[in-house]
Amino acid sequence: MISTIISSSLRLAASSSAPSAALVGRQLSMTATQSASKLSSILEEYRAQNYAMELPRRFRQDIVKAACSSRQYNAHATVSADGIESVLQNIGAGNRMSRSEIDEILNEVGVCPVNDGNAQCVISASQMIELISKH
Repeated sequence: MISTIISSSLRLAASSSAPSAALVGRQLSMTATQSASKLSSILEEYRAQNYAMELPRRFRQDIVKAACSSRQYNAHATVSADGIESVLQNIGAGNRMSRSEIDEILNEVGVCPVNDGNAQCVISASQMIELISKH
């Protein structure tokens, strides 16, 4: 009985600590939840210092636009690990999040090619906005 209460409390605490614990109606693993929270925190810190006069929504759109795989930002735009890594480098936070943490998020949230081992997982622009939004 006590172990059930403790495990339920731990699950609740883990899911509420990240901005997108249940992204697109799907529960993320503890590692992906922590990585998503870390990414959101890094970007929020940058927003507070450099986009203080802008609305948070505008900032998130600018970040996603910069991270998009193609240079055209539209309804079909996708974000790859390279795009997220590039944004983090550009804002001076490249050393604060590892590539494996970024890949962990995209592997769980994104679409990964089945047969091509060299292709990267990607997420849609709207998923990226949801991922970096604090709830």
